[in-house]
Amino acid sequence: MSKAHSHAAAEPKALPLMLTQAIIAAGVMCVCEIICAPMIISMASGAFALIPWIAVACMLAVLFVLVLGFAFLWMADNLSHNFPERRAPICYAVIGGLSFGIWGGLLYPTFINSVLEPVGIDPISRGNLWAIVFNCVIIGLVSYLCAALFGRRLAQRRAAAITIGVVLLVVTVLGVFYLWRFYAMLY
Repeated sequence: MSKAHSHAAAEPKALPLMLTQAIIAAGVMCVCEIICAPMIISMASGAFALIPWIAVACMLAVLFVLVLGFAFLWMADNLSHNFPERRAPICYAVIGGLSFGIWGGLLYPTFINSVLEPVGIDPISRGNLWAIVFNCVIIGLVSYLCAALFGRRLAQRRAAAITIGVVLLVVTVLGVFYLWRFYAMLY
């Protein structure tokens, strides 16, 4: 066996690009949700504690990537071929912003109100609804932009990608637990 052949066999194979882009998008969304959590909690009249809300918000972001995110990454990839390579990340960002903006605008207020109304707290206002939509558009934009810019690099780093993916899944399970606890106390 030649040295070149044995060296090539020792190098780990790269992960699929769309998988690493999804990991990046979900990870960036979770970081953004952590940053935005105090604002959302104040919109919900302080009805949520910080850590449970962060876990639930990260769960919703990871679920977006698992349920719809791959389809939107595929769409962004296909549409980005119509642009010069330097502008392709902008296509990803626009698709991420629009898709997560719609997802967040529909899901987050619905979830928040489903917790607020049974305890007698007024639902979030229309102004807060638009603030949540805007927030989700920015989160989607930033996360898909990062996915487009750094996906190939993370694909070469299997251990880092797998570690980030596992952490995201653990946070998602924690979010499911807190979501279950929210509803168990209410109903």
